[in-house]
Amino acid sequence: MPRLSYNVDEAALLKAYKISTLNPTQWEEVDHDLEDSVAGALTGNGGDVEGDPLGIGSSVNVREMDMESKASILISSKSFDPKAFLTVMHPHATFQDLAQGINTLQASIDARSEAIRILVEDNFDRFVAVKASTDALYAEMKEGLLSDSSEYASKPVRDELKQAAVKANQVFLPVLENASKASKLRTTLGVFDRSKFFFNLPSFIMDSIDAGKYEVAIRDYKKGKNLLETRPGQLLPVGATDGQAQKRILDKVWASVEKAIGEMRNVLLSQLQDPSRTVDEHEKTIELLQDLPMSEDPAWTYFDSQHKWIMEQMNKTYEASVKAVNAAMEKTATDESDPDTLPNLLASQLHNSLAALEKKQADAIVAQSTGEPVWQGVVDLVKNVSEVMLSSLPSFWKISTNFMEGKFKKVPTSPTGTRRSPTQCKSMALDIIKLYISLVSRFFTLSDMAVMASSSTKPPPLLPKNSSSLSLAHYLMKILGDIQETVNDLNAMDISNEAALGLKNLLETARWRFEDILVGAWLRDAQLFYLIETWTASPSDPSATLYITQMEAFQRQVTTAAYKLAGGVDLSTASLTKPTRQNPITSAFVSKITKTFMDALYAFLDGMLRLASDESPIALGKKPFVVVESDATNPLDLLDLTDGDIRLLLVLSNFGHLAKYIVPSMITQLESAFGINISEDRQTLMSAVEELEKTLFESYAKPKAIVVKDLVKSGILDKDMDWYETPQPTEIRPYMYRTIVYLVGVHAQVSSAAERLIEQTMTHLVDELATEALRCFGQIDRFGMGGMLRATLEIEYMHQTLIKYVTPSADAALSELYNNISVAYQRRQGDENLQSNLDRVKKTLADARRATGIEFLCFRKTATRSATTGSSSSRSTRDASRSAR
Repeated sequence: MPRLSYNVDEAALLKAYKISTLNPTQWEEVDHDLEDSVAGALTGNGGDVEGDPLGIGSSVNVREMDMESKASILISSKSFDPKAFLTVMHPHATFQDLAQGINTLQASIDARSEAIRILVEDNFDRFVAVKASTDALYAEMKEGLLSDSSEYASKPVRDELKQAAVKANQVFLPVLENASKASKLRTTLGVFDRSKFFFNLPSFIMDSIDAGKYEVAIRDYKKGKNLLETRPGQLLPVGATDGQAQKRILDKVWASVEKAIGEMRNVLLSQLQDPSRTVDEHEKTIELLQDLPMSEDPAWTYFDSQHKWIMEQMNKTYEASVKAVNAAMEKTATDESDPDTLPNLLASQLHNSLAALEKKQADAIVAQSTGEPVWQGVVDLVKNVSEVMLSSLPSFWKISTNFMEGKFKKVPTSPTGTRRSPTQCKSMALDIIKLYISLVSRFFTLSDMAVMASSSTKPPPLLPKNSSSLSLAHYLMKILGDIQETVNDLNAMDISNEAALGLKNLLETARWRFEDILVGAWLRDAQLFYLIETWTASPSDPSATLYITQMEAFQRQVTTAAYKLAGGVDLSTASLTKPTRQNPITSAFVSKITKTFMDALYAFLDGMLRLASDESPIALGKKPFVVVESDATNPLDLLDLTDGDIRLLLVLSNFGHLAKYIVPSMITQLESAFGINISEDRQTLMSAVEELEKTLFESYAKPKAIVVKDLVKSGILDKDMDWYETPQPTEIRPYMYRTIVYLVGVHAQVSSAAERLIEQTMTHLVDELATEALRCFGQIDRFGMGGMLRATLEIEYMHQTLIKYVTPSADAALSELYNNISVAYQRRQGDENLQSNLDRVKKTLADARRATGIEFLCFRKTATRSATTGSSSSRSTRDASRSAR
């Protein structure tokens, strides 16, 4: 492969590329062979650039000279300058050198002339022949082709050329014109092809906007703006139009671009104000808008619009929810024209809820009530306001955090744009949280805990009055759980200390307010709880009615709810999946719950007293409104509940069960749950229970004791009875039968209603009977034999018949009675046959006992007490014998 030569001659380079200079400023095509150019002069003759015509010799390298200098010193150049030649080639030559050079040049010229002469001599015959031929040809042409008439043969050619020119004009002129136009069009299209991006930029941007390719649109916009600012002259053909027209064209195109960008900016701004978009979409939109000229940072457009939208939506949702709650209240309102309607309705709800609790049904069934639609509306209100806030605030805060951390930094493009502090985002988020706190506080009339604790606050007006405390507790816990969950979510955002403090206060005041509401309903239901008494025997303890069990279940359920509302258990949804963890509650809540618990118990006692009184619903002719659905038979259905004595006995039995089992158990559970000791309150309550039980018993037993005493008194102090003159008895007088028969009736009544009260009732009446007999016989001054034996017979009959219920005090009274009779006995003649008389009395006593054994069977002692019976019977016989003696 031959080696490449990099010694390029400048003239040859200019001639090859048809340019006049190596640094052209415009397009040109120069024919150096036809034009008088330096390059043509240097390359046309092929002269030797290295030889010295003077033969002196030169150290100058001609190849390194520029083209103009080279042309002036080369003898083959048309622009040869002898002076320049000598100055450049031989600047130091002496006169003798130049004289010698002249001789050398002359010799060279002579040599060339001699060479030409020799050439002519050698070819002279050829020159002669050529000359003769040329002259002959000229003479011939002069006579024919080159004659004067044909204008030396130019006329025919000229005519033909004219005709050809005409024909060519006809044929080729349109083609040439079209070719010229096509050339111009190609030139213009070439320029426009290079600038087609700029002129198509409006359509490109619109297509990108329609396709959602906003990054592409912004990229094209920036590229077009750069072309317009840096190379406007290349966007239109050179000379195609003047400067003003060119500016108008470019302005028109760019106005379309700006219009398209303006539309895109509006689209992006509208997207930025769309709350349904994700965080990533909003951040991408902000970044896109920051690449466009705007007077204000687009991030603030998002913050302002989102802040306004969230606040408006929360207010709209609150107002709509309040209207829904009002509508539900109007729809479910209870007719209060009858004062008994609401209490009866609440009692019915309590009964149904307690029945559901006993069956361990779901909380939603336990919480069913007439006001349930209203409660559901309240739950929806809290939930909807929370959801509106939490659906947007986390995204708002995330973008705000990124903005405050400098993720969307941008230098304002307009000097009129006001600079806003990034911390304003935090204030906006705080505004939203404050609005949430305000809306919840407004609905539930929340205020500071100290203020609510020191004043008697009424329940919020938009809460249903026709809901039992069990239903109310369920929904209050549900609402508080939603509030707590919302507070947890907001605290997790860590917006500010002020926000955290406000949310903490909201939760605390809501707890206290809800506790207040529950306490009010708790006491209200405790006061009307007696209405749910259906006089149904308890399956677990027949000595008490189901009412006592229901009361205990009610207290347990409401106390548990109060504990949860006070913060003892996390009520948020998230806590449901975790093991239940109990939290300590403040002493204020403990005191409030404990006081209400005790007040409710006292209210229950008042209700039980009312059940035993003439104010009992059934005593007023009102049938139990609660239908008891049970397959088991109720033994109390056989009783006449309109009888005050029956109700009194049932209530007394309940009091005994309450004092012995229920109250101690409930208080113990309360103390264990709250870690407190309320022994003083326990003692006070137990004393009250015992006192009320005593009062109730006296109210039942006292009238019965009066009847018994009147019967005994009527027989002993009968004005027609002379205890000194009366003959020996052959039978027991009727008054004693009436007395014991009456006691049988009392026994039957007590055993049918409250069997556990039989012994207490009967021993009390027997004590009263013995005491009255002692008092009455103490008024008899003297007894004869007949009187002494009659008194002994009747008292002994009573004693042996009622021996099962003879207490030590009654036994002592009877012993004293026998002594008194013995002391008052006055022996007379004929009283010597005492033993035979006593035997007859014993026989009469035995016959009477045998005759009334079935009738008074209820007084027969059980086998376990046979020993006691025998002892008492023997003692009574001895006392009777002693009185006879």
